[in-house]
Amino acid sequence: MSIRARSTYLTDGTAVSKAILPTLASAVIQTCLLILFLQVKSLYGSEPTVEQNRDQTDIIRVGVPQPDVIPFFWQDSEGRFQGIYADTLRLIADHLSLTLEFVPLSQARLKLYFEQGYIDIEAGVIADQSEDYPLQQASLFSRPFGIVNEVIIYRPELSFPVFILKDLKGRRVATVRGTSVPDTLIREDFSNQWQIAQRVHRGWNDIGLMKEATALFYQSSEQLNYIISLPYASSPVSLRIHQKRKDLLAPINRTITQLEQSGQLEALVCHYLCGALPDELVQSIQNR
Repeated sequence: MSIRARSTYLTDGTAVSKAILPTLASAVIQTCLLILFLQVKSLYGSEPTVEQNRDQTDIIRVGVPQPDVIPFFWQDSEGRFQGIYADTLRLIADHLSLTLEFVPLSQARLKLYFEQGYIDIEAGVIADQSEDYPLQQASLFSRPFGIVNEVIIYRPELSFPVFILKDLKGRRVATVRGTSVPDTLIREDFSNQWQIAQRVHRGWNDIGLMKEATALFYQSSEQLNYIISLPYASSPVSLRIHQKRKDLLAPINRTITQLEQSGQLEALVCHYLCGALPDELVQSIQNR
């Protein structure tokens, strides 16, 4: 039997009309296209959130790391992104009449999508020359818009002051899994900073390492009881801008300078860490 003839039979020998073969082929193609669509959609995680400005001529895709990184980025129950970095981007977008599209992604996918040009901006990035070459080639960095401080939190009843990591030599310390700490510490790893803050508050760990903004936010919002050291390390953070949007670099830098000089960036940070946001700044952010 020829190859052409065999193609008209199912595996059990049942004859199939040649007239329906094009229909079967069409169904197979449609199924493949549907699978491809679902795979591409799954790469983005949940649906992106578009925040429109009065001038919608320029949509900027902002990569948002998942899971949430409080108080810098998180998604509330209504799907709106909150946090220091989210609101900083809204202030910048408001000045430049840009439309933001927040795209939640895992850290690995965020890196990949930025390299490939699907993401225009990532916020709160420390410029690091040790990054992979493709990511370096794709990246431009704005002037710093903030500082991230690393601190030690510890139980109030500890009798010694804690200022630097050398003070913790030989002690058991709660840390976030994957972070870099001196070998002189006995590290106990946890998934996130919220776990560390809770454990030190409850006395399950005496000492923990975390970011100052996060420690202050949880201490204030959740009434947690621990002492926060002075920073033992500080790093300036910037916006990572893709090379294909290098036209945004200069205006973003000018806007960051203006927001700093007007005190709006400082007031925004204080809203999350130490007090209420001025009414005019609240209105500006809520209108985004």
